Amino acid sequence: MRKNKKAMLVLLSAAMLAGAVSGCSKSSKKEGSIEFTEAASTEASTDASVEETKADPNGETPTDEGYGILREASTNKIGSLNPLTYINSYSSTQIKRCSVILYTYFPNEDNTFCTLSGELAAEDPIKMDDEGKVWQIKIREGVTWENGDPLNANDVYYTWQMILDPKLANLRASNFAKDVIEIDHAMDYFQGKCTWDEVGLKLIDDYTLEIHTVAGHDAREVMTHLAHPANCIINKEYYEKGMNADRTETLYGTSKDYWISAGPFLVDSWTNDAEIVFKKNPNYIFKDKIWLAGIDIKVVADTSTQMQLFDNGEIDYVKLNAETFLQYEEDPRVLYAPGNSVRHITINSANPDQPILGNEKFRQALFYGTDRQTIAKMVKEDPADYIVPTTHIIDLAKGTKFRDTEEGKANIHENYGYDEEKAKQLFSEALAETGIDKVSLTMIYNDAAPQTVMSEYLQQSWQKLFGADKFELKLQAMPSSQRGDLMRSWKTKPNSYEISWGGWVSTDLMPWNAFKYWTTYYSAKNEPYLSEDFDKVFDDANFGEDRFEDGVRLKEVAEMEKMLIEPAIIIPVTESLDKYLKADRLELTMKNWANRVEWGWDYAKIVE
Repeated sequence: MRKNKKAMLVLLSAAMLAGAVSGCSKSSKKEGSIEFTEAASTEASTDASVEETKADPNGETPTDEGYGILREASTNKIGSLNPLTYINSYSSTQIKRCSVILYTYFPNEDNTFCTLSGELAAEDPIKMDDEGKVWQIKIREGVTWENGDPLNANDVYYTWQMILDPKLANLRASNFAKDVIEIDHAMDYFQGKCTWDEVGLKLIDDYTLEIHTVAGHDAREVMTHLAHPANCIINKEYYEKGMNADRTETLYGTSKDYWISAGPFLVDSWTNDAEIVFKKNPNYIFKDKIWLAGIDIKVVADTSTQMQLFDNGEIDYVKLNAETFLQYEEDPRVLYAPGNSVRHITINSANPDQPILGNEKFRQALFYGTDRQTIAKMVKEDPADYIVPTTHIIDLAKGTKFRDTEEGKANIHENYGYDEEKAKQLFSEALAETGIDKVSLTMIYNDAAPQTVMSEYLQQSWQKLFGADKFELKLQAMPSSQRGDLMRSWKTKPNSYEISWGGWVSTDLMPWNAFKYWTTYYSAKNEPYLSEDFDKVFDDANFGEDRFEDGVRLKEVAEMEKMLIEPAIIIPVTESLDKYLKADRLELTMKNWANRVEWGWDYAKIVE
């Protein structure tokens, strides 16, 4: 175990292991609202790393203008604020900061956990039939865009029309059409197989919408689906303003000229790929939850430069990589947070220039030839030969983590899968089956730690294990956005890449839904894994009539994980652990890390 493990136990025990997702209780007023309640552990309340409450210039409650600017630096570029087309999770974070959505996750009343409730929606979804296939959503009255125009059900309905528009072919259409729920005929319309009138989305009046689903659901599933960042509401005037002549593309969200806000913050200024400045929205629905006057984010690609900015007091927190963490490991200002993702190697198994990648035994040789424990120590993460992270809860009522179940444990190998002799045997058999005597592959990776460290180690260890005369691994560093584009382009350019690093931030409260990234219909797939059998298990777990029965989803989650691990469709390596260094002037209102709201940066205070 890593040195910092013991230090983490107190900090994360209530949030991750016991309470953050341990109890799911319905709202006192409406069916389906989720509030994550504390279980047996009470250690978080006595955690010495939590700052004592300090006097705040705002007094007892936040003011309309807020106080203090949260200063951030990021290696990522936003690219676009268009929720219908965004690519990475960093972009979705910024989209949520300046947009509204029907349902979202807030800190709960005592800032220890999170709750799922309506943002633009006035209340929980209303079931309109016995089967749970028809749901109405009521919209809050009095909500406006930043220019004062009303924001109501018409805006939501327009958003739904645009995200599924066949000509626009939006990247996030599949997220909306079929994810936690499947909307009747939504994917058919997106694929040009039916008319809009057949889609299960109806505008009842200015403040009421209706959704028809293929399978029966409960209110919690409907809310969870509509809380996805791809469902942030777009503005018709600005979306149309940026539309090209043939209506296949829009400039919406690409600059301040083509953007209008309605969320917790407004876009004050924006220099693409350099800096974006938010200011508090005095008309936001839940403005009383926001203490900050604004957020200033600078794009700083070099992590060492970010550290300099932090040391100079120019930014308020910084994410530590494996190298910088060593310098601050004992610093009491360090915050730990589970990354909700398993870092894995993605394999382009259909690459016509590298048929060896389609050989199951070769992929398995790489799986068993990966020394995860050594790699994890190098980058200060946890070894992982599994796909479902330890944060994922299989039973909300009992707070049971999937990894703690017998089914979850069965998918973990001895020594985290590292077996040199088995790897060498599989490698030899793969060469014999494919009729080649040497393999030469190129791994693409982000030009920043820890992927640099991990890639260089694999280059050295794999070549030593399999023999330099029989195996060669070349490395090609590139920016994250470029690497992501290459991986997703396998559909149109099958030889776009050979192997790469990957890692999905997945649905921690519904691990069965976290496997959507490997279904045939997921629109942003990183690898050519197409399996009707896998799709069937996924559909059964997410939409099957018996999915609520005891143990059904547990079995199906274990089966999907096994279907990906055994043939080494991907190669899991480490489970991420995020480390942050926080300035003293930034006072967290969250008492601990919690799923979905994490450390609650947007809800923090500046105390000077």
